[in-house]
Amino acid sequence: MGDEKESAATAKPDSKIVSPEEFIISWPLYTPAAVDGFYPPERVSYVCDGPQCGKETTWMRMNSPQYISFEGLETGLYWVWYLCGLCNHKPLSVIYRELEREQRTVKHQRFPSSISRIPPGPPSRVAVTIRVQKVGQFPPLSISIPKALEKNLGDHAALYKKALMSRNEGFGLGAVCYIRRVVEDKTEDLIEVVAQLAESHSIDPETVKKIRAAKAERTTYDNKLRIASTVMPASLLIDGVNPLDVLYGLVSAGLHDLTEEDCIRITDETKSVFEYTFTRLRAEITARKDFADKVKKWAGGNSPAVKASKP
Repeated sequence: MGDEKESAATAKPDSKIVSPEEFIISWPLYTPAAVDGFYPPERVSYVCDGPQCGKETTWMRMNSPQYISFEGLETGLYWVWYLCGLCNHKPLSVIYRELEREQRTVKHQRFPSSISRIPPGPPSRVAVTIRVQKVGQFPPLSISIPKALEKNLGDHAALYKKALMSRNEGFGLGAVCYIRRVVEDKTEDLIEVVAQLAESHSIDPETVKKIRAAKAERTTYDNKLRIASTVMPASLLIDGVNPLDVLYGLVSAGLHDLTEEDCIRITDETKSVFEYTFTRLRAEITARKDFADKVKKWAGGNSPAVKASKP
């Protein structure tokens, strides 16, 4: 069991507080997680790959956390398991370790004098878990890739899966290196996606030309992303955020002072931005083009419904 301390300042100030559900369903192995009073949630949303489901479902916790002990040895280990609430067949088991606790003050509820004349007792102290580590999970975290992304990645899908595998096993530095290699080799494709998106939004041709020009720059891949981000039109920003600029910041950050936890966070953020830009924006381009083609067809009177409505 970890030390019980008065202060919660065990993680770095900028450490992310991991929610109980995130820890159960997606947190990597062997990587300490900063939590705020951890206890396994009663329900989680998780993908069931069983033949009856094949989609994200609600899973129910089937037991209270069970302490794993050996004679004469304090392990600090617990295990808990969940069952898919749709098919009632697929299980998910997680073994975790409590690394650290802190003492917190809990004030007793004060009731109105009309209800009780007994004064409240003094505040009590309770131990709260603030740092945990996952040491086992079955089935293991998935390294599957969305079919659309896997098709777009081609031969680089293997490197992408190695990034996910490294991340799931807690090897953050390895995960960052693999995913940066994929971004490096696919930078020009990413820029082309943004250029095509600009065209689908009827951005002026000169701006589109400037975006594509970034691909031909004789510089590093991260600088190409930076250059392309500077000419990305404001109308293509996502809630005011430039995805290429965010991706540039993630892949250009130095690694020599980062912990494994930092590297895993960078990997997760890079994965999110990369997949959004490379998959969802590409799908949006296709959808806009298909719809535009249909509208042009209808406007030209080639639709059966349009023809039938003409006198």
